Amino acid sequence: MDTSPNCAICNAPAYPECPCESERLQIAVKQAETRAMESRMVEIRDWVISHARTHILNAFERLTSARKNAHSAYLSSLPFYSVYMQYSGHPPLHPAALAQLQSQISEAHAELKRGIDADWRASVLRYPEVLDYFYSLVEIRLPSERSPQVAEPPFAVAGYADRGYERSGIGKEIKKKSRRDRDSATPAPGAGRPRRVEDLTYPVVGRSRAPPMVPTPPIPVQPGYQYPPGGAYFGY
Repeated sequence: MDTSPNCAICNAPAYPECPCESERLQIAVKQAETRAMESRMVEIRDWVISHARTHILNAFERLTSARKNAHSAYLSSLPFYSVYMQYSGHPPLHPAALAQLQSQISEAHAELKRGIDADWRASVLRYPEVLDYFYSLVEIRLPSERSPQVAEPPFAVAGYADRGYERSGIGKEIKKKSRRDRDSATPAPGAGRPRRVEDLTYPVVGRSRAPPMVPTPPIPVQPGYQYPPGGAYFGY
C-alpha cells in the first residue's frame, strides 16, 4: 500500500508530484515575510535612504564649492571686472572692452553651470554604491540552532496539536457522545446494578481500541485422553 499523502490542495496523487503545494508554499512564504519583515524593512529602508542622501548631498556640496571658488577666482582675474562690479554692470568703459568683458563673464557662467550639472550627475550616479554600503552595515542575525526557541517551538512542545481540528465540531460531537454513553451507563435512583452493555464495535484504522479476541485453535486429542465433563472444552 502506498502511504504517500495526496496533494493537500487539489487531492491529486503523490506521483507525479503536483505543483500546487509548491506554488502555495511560495505564496505563504511571501505572506509570512510581509507580516514579519514589512515594518522592519520600512525602518531599515528609511535609515539607509536618509544616510545615503546626506552623503550624496555632502559630496555634491564639496564639488560645487571648489568649482564656485575657481569660478570666482577666474572672474576676479578678468580685466576691468572690479570696475564692472563696482558700477553694477554699467561701467564707464569703451563699448568694445565692455562687450568683450561681458562675453567672458557669460562664458564663465555657462561653464560653471555645465560643471555644476556634471557634479550633480556624478553624485547621483553613486547612489547604488552608497546604498549598498549602508545596507551592508545593517545586521540581520539568525538564531542559533541550539536555541530553545528553534529546537522546541511552542507548536512542537504542544505536540503539534491541530488547532483547526480542535475548533471544529468533530471534537464537540465526540464529547457529547461520550457524555451520553456515561449517562446511559449511570443507574437511576433505586434501579440496582446497571446491566452490562456488550461492545459490538469493530476496529477501524486510527479509531479502534483493543482488537477482538481470537478463538483458540482446536487441540488434537491424544490417545487415552478423555474430554473434560460438562463440555468445558471450547475447541470444537
